[in-house]
Amino acid sequence: MKTHSSFFFTGASVLTLFGLASGHWLMLPIAFLLAFCGMVVADREQLADMDERTAAMLLVLPSQHPLLPLDHFHGNELMFYQAGSPVYRVLQADGARWELVGEYGKVEDDSGCIRVYPGYLYRRQPVRTDA
Repeated sequence: MKTHSSFFFTGASVLTLFGLASGHWLMLPIAFLLAFCGMVVADREQLADMDERTAAMLLVLPSQHPLLPLDHFHGNELMFYQAGSPVYRVLQADGARWELVGEYGKVEDDSGCIRVYPGYLYRRQPVRTDA
């Protein structure tokens, strides 16, 4: 039988109120422990309720590239918006140039790529020096 997080939160609230009303201060650490257990169970419930695509965007598995924020890059050639964020054909940061490969999981992944929110792969391109 799985215990729902509301069980822990209700128990913690009741113990807190009873401890404060009766002056049994040693019950408060037990209430905090129950509340902490409730938060752990609530996290697991939320992860179980996520669909696979959302979980892949938010959670990094050991075999995946970390999901980098778009804030660190300067984008060129806006293509479209995905999940409220712009997707650019070219990203530039610290003198490096990154070109869009495709959506993570739909294109072949190699070690020379980075993954940028909302889940697109970019491959490093040599910087052109036009003289």
